[in-house]
Amino acid sequence: MPHYDWTDDGYFVTERRDLKQIRLVLIVTMLLNFLATAIKVTAGLATGALSVVADGLDSLFDGLSNIVGLTGLYLAGKPPDAEHPYGHRKFETIAALSISFLLFLTALQLLQAAWGRFKAGDVPQVNAWTVAAMLVSMLIQAVTSIYELRQGRRLKSEVLVADALHTRASILVSLSVLAGLALVRLGYAWADPLAAAIVALVIAKIGVDILRETIPVLVDQAVVDPHRIGEVVRQVGGVQSFHRVRSRGAAGSAAVDLHVRISPDRTVQEADAIAAEIRRRLLELDGVNDVTVHMEAQRDPQAGEQDLFAALHQAAEELGLVIHESWVHRMDDNLYLEMHVGVDPHLTLGQAHARVEQLEIEMRRRFPQIEEVHTHIEMADRQVQEGDRVPAEVEELVRREVYNIVESIPSLDQPHHIIIRRDRDGRGGYFISLECTAAADMPVSDAHQLSNLLERELSSHLSGVVDVFVHLEPPGSS
Repeated sequence: MPHYDWTDDGYFVTERRDLKQIRLVLIVTMLLNFLATAIKVTAGLATGALSVVADGLDSLFDGLSNIVGLTGLYLAGKPPDAEHPYGHRKFETIAALSISFLLFLTALQLLQAAWGRFKAGDVPQVNAWTVAAMLVSMLIQAVTSIYELRQGRRLKSEVLVADALHTRASILVSLSVLAGLALVRLGYAWADPLAAAIVALVIAKIGVDILRETIPVLVDQAVVDPHRIGEVVRQVGGVQSFHRVRSRGAAGSAAVDLHVRISPDRTVQEADAIAAEIRRRLLELDGVNDVTVHMEAQRDPQAGEQDLFAALHQAAEELGLVIHESWVHRMDDNLYLEMHVGVDPHLTLGQAHARVEQLEIEMRRRFPQIEEVHTHIEMADRQVQEGDRVPAEVEELVRREVYNIVESIPSLDQPHHIIIRRDRDGRGGYFISLECTAAADMPVSDAHQLSNLLERELSSHLSGVVDVFVHLEPPGSS
């Protein structure tokens, strides 16, 4: 049964295959192939049958392919690391690809040997020892092929299946040798090289089949039907849409990733729960053992301005800026952005302007429909500022001016909580904060304009004012 791990970031990783068992099958197969090689080569050298020696060399290729498979399996079994975050499974695919090249090499050698034998007209020696050696080695190869193929399918190992096909091809080679020897015994010397050439073509065909299985894995061809994935994802509650559905890997070890959109009102915890359920259901699909889900907020085509505001705050944060207020106006399908940007008060004007200008450039890049950007630079000190009380005569003067200006603005009343402090950071001015009452049914936009008006009036009538903060509230508020 597949085994999955749950990592700290919530992602399932690949299943733990029984690599020890696959390795054991390869070792047993290799020893059996070398045994068949020894029998054929010994019999061939003893009787002078060149075709039997050649068949023994073909069995030797089977054993060598097992060594290639063991090497690839060792690399494939290594866990993911920083340089190979998806693991090393493709090394096993490369090993299977190498086996196909060995098949092509064997086919080429058989064709060359067959042509040489045909031209030379050599007649191999055929006796009972030769036939017995061939039959015993063929029996060993047949048992080896059946055993390895069954284990390869059970363990879902590409390299075992590919090597079993190679061993099966070697049985065909042995059959061609036997058939050729029988015909030679009957006086048809040309039958031996002809049979060898036919088998060589069969071996090449098996190599092509292995290439068809391994190359799609190496080029990341989709291994799971995206419609099949979509059917599963659609059944998960909370999913509004999905896109960029992809899969890769080998049959039996597919990795799937996709982007899923959910309502922007969902919390992070809810989004994580939806992603976890998608992973769980997809991992239940046959052959899928790694799933990555990218969660996104479903965008309303009519809510582009909201995306703009979110992008504005995110871009400002990257530049160390703070957006105090922002407005977007649409005219003739163009957007006009206005914003109050808070900067570090310790920056020079040139430094602050350069940073804000960079923000403007970034917003134009993200939203080409922005026609103009207007910014107002303000202070955004994130630290507690040290301050002192101003002299009593200055405080009295400021309070009188506050009352006079508030009285001159009809919609404002009852100035209170007036605080005046002197800046201790060397800017040589003072700050004013106060609260006023305004009608409870007044629109927020009107209240904002009144606050700005009061702040401008105080700054223009009082010298040395660094900043003014006005808070409006309805009558009777505490």
